Amino acid sequence: MKEMFPDTITIYNIDSENNYHRKVVDKVYYHVDKIITPEAHGEKYTSVHRVIFSNESLKSYINKAEYYELQDKINNFTLNDNDIIVLGEYKDIDNLEDIYNSNFDYFTIKTISINENSICKIINNIEVTD
Repeated sequence: MKEMFPDTITIYNIDSENNYHRKVVDKVYYHVDKIITPEAHGEKYTSVHRVIFSNESLKSYINKAEYYELQDKINNFTLNDNDIIVLGEYKDIDNLEDIYNSNFDYFTIKTISINENSICKIINNIEVTD
């Protein structure tokens, strides 16, 4: 039987001093769609990314306020607009050029949906998109 959350991502939480805090997160599901968007001189193909975090993957998730109070952020992550998600496991970085120049697919978080009120707690999740 196929696993419901088979994927791994790398999140880079960016702090106020532009430091990149890396966290590899397993047990997520990601999907990339290609859509056509209008442009001034025709149409353009654009990628749309979606990541759904399973209940299990959220064990190291904490809210923004708690996260930024931590001295050592290595064991936790949070989700903020404009943080970076790389599909797959990626290395520590000092600047975004490392990701831009790689062959890895990545996106900047634009929307965050927290779904924690389901009747069955096992299907609570968080979804992020670009």
